[in-house]
Amino acid sequence: MTRYLVLDLETVPDEALVRAVDGEPERPYAEQVRRIVADRRARGGRSDFLPLPFHRPVAACTLEAVERDGVLEVRDLACWTDRRGGAGERAFLEELWARLAGATTVTFHGRGFDLPVLELRSLKLGVPAPAYFREARGEGAAGHVDLLERLNCDGAATSAPLDLYAKLVGLPGKSGVGGADVQGLYAAGAHGRIGAYCMTDVLQTWLIYLRHRLVDGTLAPEGYERSVAQARDAVPRLAAARLAPEERALVLEFLERCAPFFGEEPERAARVG
Repeated sequence: MTRYLVLDLETVPDEALVRAVDGEPERPYAEQVRRIVADRRARGGRSDFLPLPFHRPVAACTLEAVERDGVLEVRDLACWTDRRGGAGERAFLEELWARLAGATTVTFHGRGFDLPVLELRSLKLGVPAPAYFREARGEGAAGHVDLLERLNCDGAATSAPLDLYAKLVGLPGKSGVGGADVQGLYAAGAHGRIGAYCMTDVLQTWLIYLRHRLVDGTLAPEGYERSVAQARDAVPRLAAARLAPEERALVLEFLERCAPFFGEEPERAARVG
């Protein structure tokens, strides 16, 4: 039996690092970030996306599944959000590394963003992660599937965002909230919206992963149909049991918009069993 953990992060610029780099600790945080971004542009930066050491997680969502007898079954959902301005990050990292141990991690661009961010946060806080480095980072390790690398032929083809791949297969993609909105939502205290947005990325990553397994032949057509049907039925129940009220409501609304992918009427997709 193979265990999977699908992972996605949402981040904001690390306040302490922003202050240290800006060099003017009395300056407002938003202005410090603006100045760092402006300096990056002046130095020829091609985007406003800050280097990875600046990124501090404020939401992390996971989907846990198992594969046996040719079917992949969703077993759990979890959503961590930083509702206390950074408190609890060490405990979050320790728990996440423990959950990743022994599992095959599935991400979208996780090799280039999510997992390096977690490594750097662990570096900052001194949180050991030996099992991860052995299983997912060791030479020849197979403990991590980066779906983006599967879809862009290991970098040989031009990459596209998750939104585009999702819409390609009939999923809703991103709607209403994008990665660029996270900092503003966090400043406004909208942790539930950030968590729900993060969870919809996790769900779409999982469903695209299943479709890719069908295409590459590692999941038989019958196994694919059963895996998708199981996700359709299990996710509403797990969302009702495991997510905070605002996150749950937004995720169930998202599932209703997934009805065309599941080949059903919208009301069926939103029903909680």
